Amino acid sequence: MTRTLTAHDDLELHRVGYERGDVLLRTALGPVAHRYRVDTTCPLVVDGLVRVDEVDGDGVRFLDTNLVPLTVRDLRRFRILVKVADAVRSAPGAVPPSAASVPSSPDLVDLRDDALDNGLLDGVDFTVGDGTSGDECITFDGGPDGYVVGYRDAGATSTLFASRSFAQARAVFLDEACWLGAERGRGPYVGRDQAVGTEGWTSAQVVAAYERRLLEGV
Repeated sequence: MTRTLTAHDDLELHRVGYERGDVLLRTALGPVAHRYRVDTTCPLVVDGLVRVDEVDGDGVRFLDTNLVPLTVRDLRRFRILVKVADAVRSAPGAVPPSAASVPSSPDLVDLRDDALDNGLLDGVDFTVGDGTSGDECITFDGGPDGYVVGYRDAGATSTLFASRSFAQARAVFLDEACWLGAERGRGPYVGRDQAVGTEGWTSAQVVAAYERRLLEGV
């Protein structure tokens, strides 16, 4: 069932894992989960511009007025959710290279090596080219029309970034993969806070950015 999120929905929600995902749970998941709550004073909530969708009984996800799912990062960016507490990350350790397939392109081989050098697991935290992958990872694909960085979750892949520039796509890929690895206690970003980038915005700027998303489909 999908309905309008209202100022009466003072929900506390939980998620284990990366903020690119969009499903949160009502059930407390202990110290391994991030904790969030709906900001019932957010203008987008007050004005009825956010939908809430029930997922498998205990889960919820939020949608914009075009019924496009909002990721947790989107929800924080637009101040629909505020973070109550961070998950307790496990201590980083040495991570052996995985046995995932090695791409054939020299550039992609180097990119895979860069990700491995950052302590990430191939096929688990990331995949390059046609490599195999787990349930949640950052993907990198290249072709004659450019390069695409994606986020794969539960078998579905969404595009995070696309560019004809390999250097640009490489930088985005490594950054996203390192943030995902940090959620799992791996890589150079462990212990760092992931900035949303809108902390200094006024409420009017937040609403304007949300409206641009609706108009541009981003």
